[in-house]
Amino acid sequence: MKCTVSPQQLSSGLAAVSRAVSSRNTLPILSNVLVEAKDGSLDLTATNLDLTIHHTLGAQVVASGQVTVPARILSEFISALPEQPLDWELDPIHQTVRLQSGRFDAHIRGIDASEFPPLPEVSDGDSFELDPQALLAAVEQTVIAASGDEGRPIYTGVLFEVDGKDVNMVATDGHRLAVRRLRLGQDGPDTSFSVIIPARALSELARLLKPVVTTPASVGMMVSGARSQVRFQIPGYELTTRLIDGAYPSYQKVIPEGSQSLVRASTEELRRTTRVVALFARDAANVLKLRCEPGQIVLSANTNEVGDNVAALDATLEGDSVGIAFNARYVSDVLGLLDTPEVEFVLNGPLAPGLIRVPGDDTYRYIIMPVRVAL
Repeated sequence: MKCTVSPQQLSSGLAAVSRAVSSRNTLPILSNVLVEAKDGSLDLTATNLDLTIHHTLGAQVVASGQVTVPARILSEFISALPEQPLDWELDPIHQTVRLQSGRFDAHIRGIDASEFPPLPEVSDGDSFELDPQALLAAVEQTVIAASGDEGRPIYTGVLFEVDGKDVNMVATDGHRLAVRRLRLGQDGPDTSFSVIIPARALSELARLLKPVVTTPASVGMMVSGARSQVRFQIPGYELTTRLIDGAYPSYQKVIPEGSQSLVRASTEELRRTTRVVALFARDAANVLKLRCEPGQIVLSANTNEVGDNVAALDATLEGDSVGIAFNARYVSDVLGLLDTPEVEFVLNGPLAPGLIRVPGDDTYRYIIMPVRVAL
């Protein structure tokens, strides 16, 4: 194995694939990145057995070959190099990689590539294309509602409901629910099915999508026939993850169908006001109180040890005046993802779930359970 590659491109690729390396694994090989030189390219692969990220970058390959190298030391070394050609050469007898660039000459001990876990197979399933910009927005707007509690694995994933030309993405942690609808266009599958994708894998997918959202490239998605794996393909990268097995809870009944109070306000003003008022809620269970009245919303938070903060902003109200309390972080999370001029609250009293959405757009719905406090 012998090749020459750009340190900058290699560093970028290592930073991406190393996100699949687990710091808690007990197998030394899983701390390594699989590096393979072949046919004018260098392939990088990392896995924790649940999530696998693969990247291909251009290289001048003199001799093909493969080896696994510790991800951490390799990434840190490459990222510190100046942008000069990097020569990579493997001693196959001792599984040692020699890296030369400018005045730097390093040797890193690796592990034979034959010990690296076989890459997951995703075949004989359903595949379709997704718009990267729409997918990125949908991922960001749903993963915020997924749970981090590994004791309830179903809630740590995002439900993908595929039905012809539509995909519903759903996430909940039991306190909030996010539902986003995507259109697949003409190439959607003829079948209907649903799978649960780990939210962590989708967060890594979002990182890979950000550099390509302004390009005309599409994202390929393939779900294995056994419904055990899903693979996303974007230019230069492949992300494969194991699906979560189980039945997702029924979520439709949580979504409000009507409204006693419909409140509309400036997204930016509400975002800024929520952030400032919530500073006083951090030491009091993060409770943010809203009082919706004709012409305004009054936000307040108080903590006995800190003090209190009250702010009002202009708003329009259709229906009854209402007071309600939410977890401030849940409100801030969604407001930080909406780029529309206005946002709408659909409320049905102080004890009913509140719905946040974009006026006139039902493709995204974000529901928060209220906090029971004195208003």
